[in-house]
Amino acid sequence: MVKFSTRDLSPGSFFVLFLLLISFNSYAQKYTVSGTIKDKKTGEALIGATIAVVDQPSVGAVSNEYGFYSLTLPKGSYKLLFRYISYTDQVLNANLETNLKIDIFAESADKELAEVTVSSKANNITTAQTGITKLSVKDIQALPVLFGEKDVMKTIQLLPGVKSVGEGKSGFYVRGGAADQNLILLDEAIVYNPSHLLGFFSTFNSDALKDITLYKGTAPAQFGGRLSSVLDIKMNDGNDQDYHVSGGIGLISSKLNVEGPIVKDEGSA
Repeated sequence: MVKFSTRDLSPGSFFVLFLLLISFNSYAQKYTVSGTIKDKKTGEALIGATIAVVDQPSVGAVSNEYGFYSLTLPKGSYKLLFRYISYTDQVLNANLETNLKIDIFAESADKELAEVTVSSKANNITTAQTGITKLSVKDIQALPVLFGEKDVMKTIQLLPGVKSVGEGKSGFYVRGGAADQNLILLDEAIVYNPSHLLGFFSTFNSDALKDITLYKGTAPAQFGGRLSSVLDIKMNDGNDQDYHVSGGIGLISSKLNVEGPIVKDEGSA
């Protein structure tokens, strides 16, 4: 049997043990505040919203494609600032003595933006990622189209560096790459055939889309597997607050879109 006594430790060993205890205690006193950011009126998840500590603006998090955010901080009381373009800022109180779940329901700000002056004196570029184009559903709906059929695939062919494969075909070329070198994703699911009937009918219903991002340059690591481009499309989550009906009549097709809550604040269809 081996007996151990603190008298066997040297002063240096006591100091190392003390530092280890402090480090372990500091690590153990960190907690996480997380939640989902949604539009208060429609329940739609907000992508790219920011949550920052008021006293430490450089410490914060950004909501992902599902509106989820997560921020780990040392134990204590914090004021968190929520910001999103065209939405009202919110200040949230978080007392981190345990892990917290705080869902944020953002309200649209019905006001005009103040004048913004862009200056080239300072260079605040933090990333070198280029070749990214984002399309909004409003932009797609505003474009004139053949037979009144709004189509995401036809719209992106109007962008620089993107070219149609040809008449009667649904593929597209990006900066000289082949058609099969483009990765098309719909809510993270691979779409192998983006249109029907020689390109007359699109696979995507523009009324049900929320976010369209085209990567024409170096795509992020999670989109590995293609050489030319990535077309990442996100669909609406559905309105879990109120019922909404929309539709359209065209020369070759008509459509009706109905969405509303199955259980309010819980699920929608």
